Formats: sequence, C-alpha cells, structure tokens
Amino acid sequence: MSGILIVLLGNSTGLVSYLHLFGKEYVGVGELHCDFSRQELLDSIKLLTGKIYQRPPLRSSVSRRIRVREVYYFDLLEIKERRFLFRVGTESGTYIRKLIHDLGLIMGCGAHMVELRRTKDGPFDESRAKSLWDVLVAKKLFDDEHDESYMREVILPIEHALFSFPSVYVKDSAVSALCHGANLAIGGVSSFEEPINRDEIVAVKTLKGELIGMGRAMRTSQELKTIKNGWAVKMERIIMRRDLYPKMW
Repeated sequence: MSGILIVLLGNSTGLVSYLHLFGKEYVGVGELHCDFSRQELLDSIKLLTGKIYQRPPLRSSVSRRIRVREVYYFDLLEIKERRFLFRVGTESGTYIRKLIHDLGLIMGCGAHMVELRRTKDGPFDESRAKSLWDVLVAKKLFDDEHDESYMREVILPIEHALFSFPSVYVKDSAVSALCHGANLAIGGVSSFEEPINRDEIVAVKTLKGELIGMGRAMRTSQELKTIKNGWAVKMERIIMRRDLYPKMW
C-alpha cells in the first residue's frame, strides 16, 4: 500500500484537521472468495455508492461506532479470475479495506483487499507528488549551491492545499490583531470570494494572499456587502507569526 501523503511543516501542522475534510481517491485490487460474473459485481458495487453506513475495522485508530460516509464513485476497471481492479473516490475517513469486506458480504462469499494506492488527496494527485529522494536532492542543492529553486518545487506554500476554501482578504491594519487572537470584524475585510455561507469554513488571508489562518464565516457574502459593523469571521486556527505585521491597534 502506498501513494500520496500530504506532509505539513512548521505552523502549518495546525491545519491538518482542515485537510481531513478533503475527499480521497484510491486505486486497488480486491479478491472475492467465490466465482462471480461481471454483472453481479457491478450490481453489488452500485449498492456501495453514495451514502453508506460503515463501522471502522478492528485494527483502526478511531471508535468502532457506525457512521455515515459517502462514496462518490466506485469504478470497476478490470477482472482477472477472482481478483478485480477498482478505482474509488470517497469522503475522508472511509476505510477502503472495510468497503471491500462489505462488498464480499453483499456478494455472499467474502472478500479482502490485496493492494491499495491513494492516487488523490484533496487538490493533489500523483502528478504533483514528490519522493523522499526529491526532498534530499532539493536540500543538497540548497546546502551546497544555495539554489532554492528546486526546494520551492518540492515544498509548496500552504495556500496551495487550501485553495478550495473561499478566501477572505483583510486589510493590513487588521492582520496583527488576528494573529494575537482577535476575530475578524467587518471593518477589517478588504474583499472576499463568493459565495460564502454562514458558518462555512473560510481561509483568511492578507492582501498579498498570505494565509493568516482559518475561521468560520459569521455572515454570508451578501451580508458582507451590505452590513458595515459587526463580526465577519470567527477565527479557529492562526498560523501566521505575530511579529510579521506591525501592531496597528
């Protein structure tokens, strides 16, 4: 089992819970414990697409209570004897080996997962992935030749991972207050992406596009256009250093 793994560095590690909201895609091989037809397998796969109930397996790091997860697509790619190649896109927190186990129960004979590879994690797919060897080469170039160009390819700004969240851009005068624990007032908002719904997670950024932190919208985008006073965003996570912007409060 292998594939994409997003690694966060420094203060960005505080944002891992937001990355867990992204969907995942996997390609894998499953094996049924009986003979079957292609149509029988397709019919059973269809039952495991959409909203499903799933209990985490015995060997898992979470409570084994039944929970609802969504399978966005479950594609059958190839069949060879009792093994089948599949591609599946799921909500974060879906156990693929349990999905294959449940498929075997539906088929009435049992099944297990043979191989699994994560091919997408949120906005990242394998075409954008770098190996540990790439990290070593980038560090070598930086240490020996003071060349940071490849390092910038290997290590991306955190903003790349969070682009799917709507952004709220704040005035320079409000940045330091946010970094010291304040919520974002409407008066500190410079612009924003639409649409924004109340209680939606948003990325709060400087005018330069630097991520200050993440929060929940207290107003809709329409309200932000018309209301002059009050709160705009309740901040949840701050990753920007407090000393990066001067105090103006």
